[in-house]
Parts: sequence; structure tokens; C-alpha cells
Amino acid sequence: MKFIKWKSMIITSIVCLLPILLGVTLWDKLSDTMAIHFNINNEPDNFAGKGFVVFGLPILMMFLQIICCLINDINAKKHGERIKFENATKWIIPIMTIILQIVTLCYGMGFNIDIRKVTTVIVGFIFLVIGNYLPKFDYIKNYDIEAEKAKKINRFIGYETVIMGILSFITLFLPPISTVIWLILLIPYSIITIIYAIKNAR
Repeated sequence: MKFIKWKSMIITSIVCLLPILLGVTLWDKLSDTMAIHFNINNEPDNFAGKGFVVFGLPILMMFLQIICCLINDINAKKHGERIKFENATKWIIPIMTIILQIVTLCYGMGFNIDIRKVTTVIVGFIFLVIGNYLPKFDYIKNYDIEAEKAKKINRFIGYETVIMGILSFITLFLPPISTVIWLILLIPYSIITIIYAIKNAR
């Protein structure tokens, strides 16, 4: 297990837990039942107890982060290190946890926040990060494909992913239905990706 980068795992996992301090500080200002999920019209449609929101969600995200770090490190050992990409992906969950927890707590205190737009920004950012780094990869995980073919496939998927990220940001300035349309576009995005990969992997 020497290939596991324990320092980055521990630091990013602790960051996932930092929102607990904010939740404890605001404890008396939070309602006993809080919204944790919203529909496309920014209306809450799922709720949880205050204790779960303040303590449970960050802890769940911490475990998810640990899994993410392990996958990254195992993948790096198998295919070689990509330091910038690894650092970027390892910080997605901690940053996302802090933003979403702050938004959830603020909403629980009565602040008027457009959850759709916050989520759209996060998703769009993730697509741009992944799309930006994919063209630099010369392999496809779990598939034995020639390096040049893998680079070609990853380059195409990377461009495709960046476009989806840009479209995600565009929906911020459009009615909520535009986000639904963006989600529907994920279907042809996935189909085109699969067809292109199969065609060029031969």
C-alpha cells in the first residue's frame, strides 16, 4: 500500500468534515427538518433531520472522498501518475461538499437560494475539468487499447465533455426547463461516446 498517497487523502477528507463546524455553530438557527433535495423549480421535495444534515452528509462525503482517492492512487500505480489531473479530481468532492453544505445550511435558515443554478455551476465545472484533462491520457481504464487509439478516443470525449460543460453554464441564463433539456442531451452524449470509442478502438 506504499503507492497510496495518505497525506492527500487525509487532508481532503478533513476538508470534507469542515462544514460540520459551521453546522454546529448555526445549530440553534436551523430548523429540525431541513430540505436536502430540490426539483427543477427550486422547490424542496426531500427532507432530513438536522442532525443528519449537519453531521451525516459531511461524513458520507468523507467516505466517498476516501474511495475516490483510493481509485485515483490505484489507477496511477497501474497506468502512471498524472499529478495535475489527480490533484484536480481529488479536490472535486471536498470543494463540492463545502459549497453544497453552505448552501443547504443557508437555505435551512431561510435564505432564498437558487439550488438549480448552484448545482449547474458545480456540474458544469466538473465537466470542464474532466474534459480539459481527458485528451492528455494515452490509455482507457480497464481496456487494453493501443496508446494512439486511446489518445484519439480520449481527445474526442474530452472535447465533447467540454462542450457539455459550456452548455451547462449557458442554462444558467435560461429558464429551468433548459436544465432538463441539458440532462436529456446526456443520452446522445453517452451514445455518441460509446459508438466513437467502439469504432476507433478496432
